[in-house]
Amino acid sequence: MKKRFKYFIYISLIFLVIALIKADYLVIPKIYSYFYLVLSIIFLFIGFIFNCISWKEVLNKADLKINLKNSIASVGLSIFCKYIPGKIWTIVGKADYIAGKNNCSVKKISSLSLNAQFITLWVGLILGEIGLFLLKGLKIWESIILIIWLFLTIIIFTDIAHKFTVKIISKFFNKNINIPRLKFANVLKVLPWFLLYWVFWCLAFYFLTKSMTGNNVSLNVGLGFPLAGTLGILAIIAPGGIGVRESILLSYLTLAGLNIQEATTISVVSRLWFLTGEFFIFIIAVIFDRINKVK
Repeated sequence: MKKRFKYFIYISLIFLVIALIKADYLVIPKIYSYFYLVLSIIFLFIGFIFNCISWKEVLNKADLKINLKNSIASVGLSIFCKYIPGKIWTIVGKADYIAGKNNCSVKKISSLSLNAQFITLWVGLILGEIGLFLLKGLKIWESIILIIWLFLTIIIFTDIAHKFTVKIISKFFNKNINIPRLKFANVLKVLPWFLLYWVFWCLAFYFLTKSMTGNNVSLNVGLGFPLAGTLGILAIIAPGGIGVRESILLSYLTLAGLNIQEATTISVVSRLWFLTGEFFIFIIAVIFDRINKVK
């Protein structure tokens, strides 16, 4: 592991602790069903594994053959970089690790990492919109989400935005820069992997909600997580979407029929719950990185 990448990890952990202390999210909730809670954590962990598989598939489709161990290591070790203000450090950190392992340009891998982030947002917004449609709440968010989704569609599936971005970067550095992107056919091939990990996270959040409520809840509740997650990622100011994701979840859960107290508790606890998944993939990443070093 490069020294620079180690600094990414240390700094990200510091910012994570600062963000959590400021947000005051250390809440112990009342659990009605530990069975559903355990089920939610299992689905959460599976979602993180598929998240790593989707990143591996993106790299493989760009002719960068990496194994699942390196994919998990790159995702897991940089997972807390999103809590560093600026929103680019997860993308750069993940790319830096892969570039070091494959002797590739960090710029090239960062571009692919950005492509993967756009696809993540695109799929997450579709699932979130489906949830709002089923709850008859599209009118509240319709114009905002539609504009964001159309913008992402143009970026992912056309060359227009890509060429425009390359032109601006080339002008800024005063030289021709070639930034790769996934071809249309390859985007379609990797989409199922992105959909899979969002689906597992939807199910995980649904079971979390069931574990914390004494009442039956609709399966639609799970679709609130990708909506809140994607809009949280797009929130440039809040590190890791802290505060933004919780506010959107609160609105969505009340729309789904939960009372304010339940919705508030679940939206706050969901941050710590998701952190268990992040720590899970971080620990697995550390183990795989150690194994790679020994080899």
